[in-house]
Amino acid sequence: MDKEEQVTLEVWNDKISINIMGTKKLAFVDHTSKMYDLIKNARFRIPETEEAKENYKYPYSKEYKKTLHQISFDYYYGEELRKEAYSKDYIIEHLDNDGFNCSISNLFLLKKIKNTYKGWNFDKLVDNSKHIAALRIYHVLENRTFQITIAFNELYHNDHIGKSLEKIRLLYPYNYEIVLQDAEQIIEAILNRENINFERWKEIYRFKDIRIKYAPELQLTEEEKQQPPGSLVIRDGHYYFIVGKTDTGVGLITSIPYDKNWNID
Repeated sequence: MDKEEQVTLEVWNDKISINIMGTKKLAFVDHTSKMYDLIKNARFRIPETEEAKENYKYPYSKEYKKTLHQISFDYYYGEELRKEAYSKDYIIEHLDNDGFNCSISNLFLLKKIKNTYKGWNFDKLVDNSKHIAALRIYHVLENRTFQITIAFNELYHNDHIGKSLEKIRLLYPYNYEIVLQDAEQIIEAILNRENINFERWKEIYRFKDIRIKYAPELQLTEEEKQQPPGSLVIRDGHYYFIVGKTDTGVGLITSIPYDKNWNID
């Protein structure tokens, strides 16, 4: 039998972290005073068995008779729009496949059947390729756009210039299905170690703008070369991340933030 627990809240910049007692991870929503009041009054259902806790993907509030992602979505779009979407066989999609991340940048509507396919293919591709590159999709409500961000965990070269890539951000119009289609092709190409040619990308993908950051060309000392991937080195007061494959996954970059001020002209 499930039980209910109140929550412990902390505000981290523009996010509210939610510690639901009895679970093993934090949940997140965006911070506003009204959202804070909504969450502090919620009681969330907690499975009592360890096996059930392991499979607890979507925090549910009996107080509001809603999941946390429904509370978050309704706050921005309204319950009526969500229920209408549900009647048309849409669901609220967690873009990063984490049911505890209920920030609006991680939520959008998607047909249920397409969400199922995403779980079968795209989510697995993203997980399998993270040791090479960590890809994330963001819903940017502030200016009604999407962004794909890619952070490289291994040395990966631009075919045209020959420099090692550090980060890529792609700006898209307000169409999640197009973004998802492009993201799937991009991550498949990266997983297959295909050379990246940005002129070609402009022809085959549908982004409206691109920002590219190349990795600094550091000369490591012999001592630094012995440090494992995920270690930091310092140059001129700046910290740099040593990339490379690890067996444990420790030290991998898992995501980079989106740019809220990036608009489509």
